[in-house]
Amino acid sequence: MISRLWYPQLDVFDTARRMCILLYNFDTPPGYERLCIADFFFANPPLLHKATMTVDMRKSFYALGIKRPNKSFISYPDAPLLFHKMKPIQKEAMDALSGKGIVSIEQTKRGYFELTKYGKEKFKIDKICRENEWDLSIFLAHQFARNDEGDNRELRNRSGLRRIV
Repeated sequence: MISRLWYPQLDVFDTARRMCILLYNFDTPPGYERLCIADFFFANPPLLHKATMTVDMRKSFYALGIKRPNKSFISYPDAPLLFHKMKPIQKEAMDALSGKGIVSIEQTKRGYFELTKYGKEKFKIDKICRENEWDLSIFLAHQFARNDEGDNRELRNRSGLRRIV
C-alpha cells in the first residue's frame, strides 16, 4: 500500500471550500490579496501567532485556543515561502468558483470577490464548515483581514505576506 500525505494548503477543492467559508463571513467583498492572505491563515492557523495584532485582536485570537507552531505536530516552513507555494492553487480555486458561477463575475472583474446567490445555495455553510473552523473564519473575516482598512498595506505589514497579482 502506498501512503501519501495530504496538505490542505495544496488542495484545490479544500482551498475553494475555505474561500467560500471566508466569503460567507466577510461583511463586504474582499479584494484578491486580502482573500488569499485570510485563506493562508485559515489553512495554517498556528502561523497567526507570528502575525502582528492589536491587543484586542490578540485577545480574540487567544480565545480560539490555537496552538503555537512549535507546539503542534506539523512543522511549518517560512510563511512567505508557503504563501508563494499556495499561489497557483488559490488562483485555480478562484477560477473554478468563478467558472461555476459560485463567485460573482461582475465583482471579480472589479477585483473583488463575493458569493452569488447560487453560490450561497450550493455551499451550505453548515455542511462545508467544520465545527472548529467557524470561529476562526469569523475572526479572520471580521477582525484580522476585515475590509475597512482601505488598502492592503496594513494587512501586509501585520501578516508579513504580499501577493502581487
